[in-house]
Amino acid sequence: MSRLEFTRREFSLMLMTSTFALSAGGKAQEPVPESTARPSVDAINAWLPQPMPDQQAGTVAQAIKSLQETAKALRAHPLPEGSEPAFTFHPVSAGKRRR
Repeated sequence: MSRLEFTRREFSLMLMTSTFALSAGGKAQEPVPESTARPSVDAINAWLPQPMPDQQAGTVAQAIKSLQETAKALRAHPLPEGSEPAFTFHPVSAGKRRR
């Protein structure tokens, strides 16, 4: 009986990719329905312990609208599958920090 040899990292990668492939099922992502994409101030106040003051509610509504416009602009430019991130975080150990 032969034993398959691979590292724990390779096994983890195979497990993640197979799980992702099974969960995707060959379906494209569906856009979020507009009704759930835009929470109203009343919907936000529903889960707050106390309702927001009117001035703050207006500021929150403007922030939500601004974020939605930004997201819409970003979605207008689709990325090809497998695109690299804009930056990669490489943490520095405490011993290698410069002072």
